[in-house]
Parts: sequence; structure tokens; C-alpha cells
Amino acid sequence: MTLGQRIQELRKGLNLSQEELGEKMGVSRQAISKWEGDQTIPELDKLIALSKLFGLTVGQLLGVEQPVPATAAHSGTPRRMKLLLTGLGAALLILAILVGTLWSQVRVLEQQTALNEDYVSCYDRELFQTAECELSDMELGFPWYEGDQDLTLDFTLRPVKQFKGWEVIGYTARIQGRAAPWWLGEGQPGDGDPPPRVEHLTADPKTGKASLTLSGYQGESLTVLPVLREKDTGRALAILDDVFTITPEIHYPSLNLTSIQVETNPAPGASIPKSIALALPDPRFDS
Repeated sequence: MTLGQRIQELRKGLNLSQEELGEKMGVSRQAISKWEGDQTIPELDKLIALSKLFGLTVGQLLGVEQPVPATAAHSGTPRRMKLLLTGLGAALLILAILVGTLWSQVRVLEQQTALNEDYVSCYDRELFQTAECELSDMELGFPWYEGDQDLTLDFTLRPVKQFKGWEVIGYTARIQGRAAPWWLGEGQPGDGDPPPRVEHLTADPKTGKASLTLSGYQGESLTVLPVLREKDTGRALAILDDVFTITPEIHYPSLNLTSIQVETNPAPGASIPKSIALALPDPRFDS
């Protein structure tokens, strides 16, 4: 194969016309035609430029080194591979969009089904695997009406595994104080206790923990209800019975506060989704 034939084959392998190759080499189309017709030989700088363009050494271009690779026969392969990869990428993108859309529709359907689910009354079923109330240290034995110490209550509540996806987001505490002794000049004999007050506590959804501080504790009693919410749907539970009850023990006739009793109820009555009620263990059939 002559030099001119080699240049022609390599040019066609790159899908270049004589005019396009001439522009790259800085010569006219006629000059390229003469090279390919073996009428003239490219100058040295042009041979170097041609070898770089075709990815060869000057010796390979002149045919004095190893045979020139059949560039023309395989030059279309990278292009076809690129087109194939581009098409495959587009197909994967479309598939991902379709899967994402389908999954989104499934989630919407699941949420809608959950929101339309019936609630049933549930009693004597354990709803919480952890129900704890810790009290801060206090020096007891003082007359309850002379209390000047703060009492902090730390609540922790975790639902049983059947409530997967549900969180304890807060508590509602009903705080009942006592009427001051009438002989202290703060009331009349027979005066009733003051109206209870309500505190709303925000809990850490991950741990179900919240705190309440009673400043200058004077023997108040408390009943506490939790607030639960499902993360995906936002629906809530209706807890009907108190989960925590805090009661002071007062000694008569000294009226000294001797202890504070904490009762927990992990199985309060509640109105809960039917699917969860069916999944909860029934103590009536426990061996």
C-alpha cells in the first residue's frame, strides 16, 4: 500500500472529506488529492501533523514500521458504543422515573388506606413497652403548704413494636393543687380545691421523653396522658385512661408531705386503628 493510499484510507476512516482534511492540515483540497494520488509527498511538518491526526507514528504512516491498524474498519465502533451507552442511560433514567412514580402512587394509596381505616376501642392491651416517671430528689417531711422546693418529673414512654412508625410527640398533664389551710388566713373552712391547670409538654419523638417542673411543690397531684402520632399519615391515637398518676402522701394531723407515689399504666384504654388492635397480644388468651 502506497503512502497516498494509506492517507486516503485513514481519512475515510475518520469520515473526513478531502476538503475537511485540507482545512485541518492548512492546505487545499487539491493538495490532499495529489497526496492521495501519490503525485506529491507531504512535507515533514505535514507528515507529523497527519500522524498525530491519525494516531500513528510517522514511521507507521510511511509504512516503514509495523502495519497500520485497520482504523477504517473499526473507527465506527467507539461511536456505536457511545450511542449504545447513551441509549442505555436514557432507558435507565426513564425506568427510574417510572419506578419512582409507581412507588409514590403506592405510598399515597397506602396512606389513604390508613387514613380511612376504622378505629376500635381497646382495653387491657399493653400499648407501651416502657412507661417510666422519675422524680428529682426532694427533702420530704415538710408541711405541704410550706413547700419551697422544685419538683421535676421526667417522663419516658415507648410504644410496643406493633406501633411501628408511631411516635410519642407530647404529654398533657392535669395538675390539681390544694386549698390552703383556712387557719393561715388564706380562705374559709370548707373551701374547695382550686381548679386544676393543664400543661402541654413536648416530647422528643425519638425517645418519648419530656420533663415537667413544679416550682415550690406543695403537694399537687397529677394525671398524665400521652399524645401519639403516626409519622407517615399524621393520624393520632385517642388515649382514654391516664398513663401516669402522681399522688402525694400526706401525714395527718401534722400535714407533712411524707412521700410521692408514682403509678404507671402501660395498658390504658384507647381508640386505635383496627389493624393494630388485631396485632396486639390478647391477655385473655395468654397462658
